[in-house]
Amino acid sequence: MSIGDTLLVGRFYSLAREGERFSALRVGPDGRIRGTYAEGEPLPPDLPRPPLPSGTAACVPAFTDSHVHFLTKAAMGSLVTILSRLEDGRVLPDCLEGVRVLLVEAAREKFRGPVIGYGLAPGVLAEKRLPSAPELDAWIPGRPVIVLSFDGHSSSYSSLALRILGLESQARDGVLTGEAHEFNMDRVMAYAMRALSPAALARGISRTIREAAQAGLAAVDCMEGFGNERREPGTEILARIGGRLPLRLRLWLQYTLPERVRRYEDRMARPRAGGCLHWEMDGSISSRSAAMDRPYRDRDHAGKLYRSPEDAFALCRPFHEAGYQISAHAIGPRGIESILSAYERLSGGPGGTARARRHRIDHFEFPRPDQVERAGRLGLILPVQPGFAWIDARFHKSYPEALDDETLASFTPLRSLLQAGAVPALSTDAPVQPFDPFLQIAGAVEHPVASESLSVYEALRAYSRAGAYGAFEEGDRGTLETGKYADFAPLDRDPFETPPAELHRIRPLGTWTEGRPLEPPPEDLAGFLVRALASPRRKI
Repeated sequence: MSIGDTLLVGRFYSLAREGERFSALRVGPDGRIRGTYAEGEPLPPDLPRPPLPSGTAACVPAFTDSHVHFLTKAAMGSLVTILSRLEDGRVLPDCLEGVRVLLVEAAREKFRGPVIGYGLAPGVLAEKRLPSAPELDAWIPGRPVIVLSFDGHSSSYSSLALRILGLESQARDGVLTGEAHEFNMDRVMAYAMRALSPAALARGISRTIREAAQAGLAAVDCMEGFGNERREPGTEILARIGGRLPLRLRLWLQYTLPERVRRYEDRMARPRAGGCLHWEMDGSISSRSAAMDRPYRDRDHAGKLYRSPEDAFALCRPFHEAGYQISAHAIGPRGIESILSAYERLSGGPGGTARARRHRIDHFEFPRPDQVERAGRLGLILPVQPGFAWIDARFHKSYPEALDDETLASFTPLRSLLQAGAVPALSTDAPVQPFDPFLQIAGAVEHPVASESLSVYEALRAYSRAGAYGAFEEGDRGTLETGKYADFAPLDRDPFETPPAELHRIRPLGTWTEGRPLEPPPEDLAGFLVRALASPRRKI
């Protein structure tokens, strides 16, 4: 018997091969799987057997969320008021008066500093719009007020907030959308973060890790960095302590200047650049700023392309030549074309260095058929969110208002992407959506286009193995096999025995990493720092 070995007994799906299931895992003191046991195979009697959580029906490899705005999510509990909720099958508030009530209540509770609301879904409001500056001025006189849409691609401001941020000339009636929103979010976030104390940041990080652990997540790709010019204490702190946190963080820097990114290279497991904000090729559907081929149903335009193919190539080239893995946001087909053609040029043709570098296009929501095939030839990693359409069909119902039937039928074609050779990696875009893997899995299995649906096995792999592969960690994580780490999520239902319509109800019962439960750090600043400093540091 190896000293320190333990035996974990339960129903474990490896996801290495379809249908492969074990009754136990033997885990060494280094957290790696030393052996697996098929059902009915005798188990060693002399090993300690740590119990799995009560109610565990099955275990699957732990999930990776491949696209998260981690610091933004961590800051939200202290900084913002959430402006939408699900209640009895409806999204509330459903009118601007309801928004006013929430913001005024927040202003009373926090009597100083900015009042910030997040998560507003304009499409469900009777008025179908964000509040204007005159309305915000009247609701909360003399205070800076900021309202952000649920997709993070449009915003509105009181007159005082506009003056403080220097955005008066760019806002129409206090509202920013498209490029005016995307490329000024560095100012907005820097202003908001100044109101966040170290204690509040520690508390927010701890709570975010707890939420991730409760969702079965072992790793997240963090899209951080808001602008090229300002020093950002939050990003610098995360780079310093992220490698000491129990949740595996992978830092993606959204700066567009190579010299800004290079400052963090010694903290990173591999050089990475890109994400959203200044790396966005276009906007979003709900804000009507994604660059589509045909006009929106309720607008006289088809969205605006933020970066042309030449612009995208110029942005990516210095990072690609320096050996970086690159990620960029693109939703509409014209946005996708800009970054896809840039990767093709940088690779010198099909495949090539883009495949070896594992470049990404995040969202990849409405591609043309030829773009699906080209993404496959390049072997691109595609962090996608099929839960968007699943939630929209049941609650927001905004996509059919914006898009014609032919465009809707092109939504995130998961089956075609797999067949083409691309790597769809399920993710939430948190805080846009909650850390709930089974919303995304339900969206993949109950795809709005039935022929593009994934099986439960494929969807689970797209949340585990694909995320590990996108981080060059497939040799260590992503499936439960001998030699890999025992990272898994205990579930309250067996997903392979759950009807598709019930998948969204499955709840993880925590996260186990390296054979042990993932424990978030304490929420108080002193306890947080003691735990972080006592933990070994790894690169992120």
